[in-house]
Amino acid sequence: MMPGSRPPRVRSGNEPSLAPAMEPADGGPWAHSRVALARLEKLLRCSRCTHILREPVCLGGCEHIFCSNCVSDCVGSGCPVCYTPAWILDVKINRQLDSMIQLYNKLRNLLHVDKLPGVKACLQSRVCEPEEKYEIPEGPQRSRLNREQLLPKLFDGCYFYFVGNFTHHPKDNLVKLVAAAGGKFLSRRPKPDSDVTQTINTVAYHARADSDQYFCTQYIIYEDLCNSRPERVRQGKVWMAPSSWLISCALSFELLPLDS
Repeated sequence: MMPGSRPPRVRSGNEPSLAPAMEPADGGPWAHSRVALARLEKLLRCSRCTHILREPVCLGGCEHIFCSNCVSDCVGSGCPVCYTPAWILDVKINRQLDSMIQLYNKLRNLLHVDKLPGVKACLQSRVCEPEEKYEIPEGPQRSRLNREQLLPKLFDGCYFYFVGNFTHHPKDNLVKLVAAAGGKFLSRRPKPDSDVTQTINTVAYHARADSDQYFCTQYIIYEDLCNSRPERVRQGKVWMAPSSWLISCALSFELLPLDS
C-alpha cells in the first residue's frame, strides 16, 4: 500500500460477513422489533400500579403519569410518587400518549400473532386449533368461563344510578356497558337512610363474599374526572363509585374493591 493512501472499503474474502441488523440469528426476523416493543412497554406503565396505562393522566405539577383511576383519590392533594401538589384543574388526559398506547397495543398484537405457530397449525391440520391456547388471560378468560358455566353476568344483583354530567365517558356508553353486564338501573337516586333501601336482601354475585361490597347492591356513578364532585356516599347497600371504576370492572371481569 502506497504511503498516504486509504485502505480499501471492501470486505476481505477471509472475513465473515455480518448478519443484517434486522435479521438476527435467533428469534426470527422480528426479534429486534419485539425487544424494542418491550422497552417501549416499560415507558408506558403507570407510575403507581405499574400496569400499562389506561387513560393516562398528567397531574400538571410533575412529570409522573398515571392511570386516571389510580389517582382519583389524589386529586386535590398531591402526586403519590413525588408529593407535588395536584389540583383538579391540573388533571388532564394525555391524548398523545393515549394514542401511542393504542398503537402499541395494535403492534403488540401483530407481533404476537406473527410469533404464534397456530395463525400455520390450522392450515397443516386443516381443522381449527383450540382458541384457548391463544386467548388473552385475566378478564377475557374469566368472562368466557363465566359464560360457558352459565353463571350470572358481572353486574348481576347490582343497581346503578348516574348522577351529574359525563363528558369523558359518555353516559350512553356506560348505560350500554351496564346493561350488557346484567346490571339494572334506578330512576331515582337511592337514599342511604331509607329502611326500604337497606333491607333489600339481594347480593352482588361476583363480589367477594367476605367483603362489604358483597352486600352493596346500589351504586351512584359519577364522572371522576370532572371539576366538581358530589359528596361521597358509602353506607350499607348504597355506595358512590367513579365511572372509571365501572370500566375497570368490565375490563377485568371482576367487581374491583373501592377505596374508602
